Amino acid sequence: MAALTVAEAEERIELDWSQAVRHQNFYKAVFRPAVLRANRQPTLVGLPPALKFHSLRHTYASLCVAAGIPPLEIARFMGHAKVTTTLTVYAHLFEDDHADAMNALAAMGTPTTGGNVIRLKS
Repeated sequence: MAALTVAEAEERIELDWSQAVRHQNFYKAVFRPAVLRANRQPTLVGLPPALKFHSLRHTYASLCVAAGIPPLEIARFMGHAKVTTTLTVYAHLFEDDHADAMNALAAMGTPTTGGNVIRLKS
């Protein structure tokens, strides 16, 4: 199967993106051969032979988080009915030092020059 060309793979399976992808057909006829073909390319970093299609979903969510896309939008992109699903499954991706949020809060408390603000402590 790894020797299939894209055209041959397309002949073996009809990809209709308006319908749900049937996992077994897609995995065996398209995804698995693509992974095997990619591993034969000397210029590419090898993919783990046991790579699962679901790993791509996790990678996509990770890239969305890294790009700063809000969790509610990521939930919609991922097809989650509730944002809590996204936050639960991908919680480890949202953990950071919160420095940006803390700096924004600190900036709100910094008095501007002039005006009627009197510092209580120096």
